[in-house]
Amino acid sequence: MRKQKTKTGRSTRPNAGLEQEYYRRMQKLIQEMVDSVDYWISAEYKRQQPNIVGDASPAKVLTEKLFSIKARWTTKFGRMAESIAIWFVNRANTYASNSVKNKLRAESITVNMRVTPAVQNVLDSLYEQQISLIKSIPEQYLTQVQTLVQQSVVNGRDIGFLKEELKKRYGVTENRAKTIARDQNAKATNAIARERCKSSGITEGIWIHRAGGSKTYRESHIKMNGQRFNLSEGCYDSHVQRHIHPGELINCKCDFRPVIPPIGSS
Repeated sequence: MRKQKTKTGRSTRPNAGLEQEYYRRMQKLIQEMVDSVDYWISAEYKRQQPNIVGDASPAKVLTEKLFSIKARWTTKFGRMAESIAIWFVNRANTYASNSVKNKLRAESITVNMRVTPAVQNVLDSLYEQQISLIKSIPEQYLTQVQTLVQQSVVNGRDIGFLKEELKKRYGVTENRAKTIARDQNAKATNAIARERCKSSGITEGIWIHRAGGSKTYRESHIKMNGQRFNLSEGCYDSHVQRHIHPGELINCKCDFRPVIPPIGSS
């Protein structure tokens, strides 16, 4: 008897527009924070400049100013993180769910669009991830700024040096926001698409490796390309030595094609 050829549906790729808008919202917040930090720290540093080059120690005054700034921006990011997370998860769910529905409809498969407990669990997890990541942005940035300011005081640096270093820290934070937007968009799309497929009776997928136009450091994912795996379990990654899902590891751009069950198999 001839072995039946594996039939697959089309994969659901992350929405580039959603990624860009997610980054834009974070970048707007970051820019406001950076401008505020630059203004207040530069002003205080200028006031303390005679003490920095003299015998007095302005470290305590500058630290108190930084604590005040940090508290203000930590609170604002915490508040904004909730609204951004809700917006992102809702948009990601709408996009991924509709994408799966339309692609499987072409294979005569009906997608259950209800928010099942399994789907809700994924959405809740994604929401918590966004909250945590967005809140971590001011924490990381302002800790770096605090270290930089104190090093500048210790080494007697002028305001020009400090402002140049602050620009570099902004660049690092901006790049981190880009990574968060790209990585979380991929994670959300794959996780939601996977649950929608499972709720429609699809149990397996074919791993699709995507380098995204850049060199990948995950040789194991290249080898995983084309492998058939259980959607509930994931595909075995020899590099991390465990089963993983497409998009699960940071900066993983891989996705999957759903394996269409043979007619009459259910």
